[in-house]
Amino acid sequence: MFKLGVIEESVVNTENVLDKLRPFFFSQRIENVPGDQEPIWHTNEYHVPDEEIEEITSFLAAEVKATWYIHAFSNDKLIVVLKDKVFVVSLLKNETWNEMIEYGVKFAQVELQFLENIPLHI
Repeated sequence: MFKLGVIEESVVNTENVLDKLRPFFFSQRIENVPGDQEPIWHTNEYHVPDEEIEEITSFLAAEVKATWYIHAFSNDKLIVVLKDKVFVVSLLKNETWNEMIEYGVKFAQVELQFLENIPLHI
């Protein structure tokens, strides 16, 4: 089972994403993020079975906006979804993160500080 975190404001077509993920919904947290381009975040947690995570993350790669990322994790894997690309990396930051960070900064325009510190919580 994977825990998947999706900030509604991070996707292009919110309604489409919410419909696709509805069967996996677990909880929602609303945060005030003063100074951000999106000052209120709706962070949804989903619990996705192992056999469905690849399809879901591929779908999300087409929906996530540039400058954002989506992540999912299990007991032994971290999946990072960036615009048009999905990376499976180690839970602990190591050399498996290098390609993901490089792509994220160069092509998805995500700030380095966020990609270097992806949390293992939603």
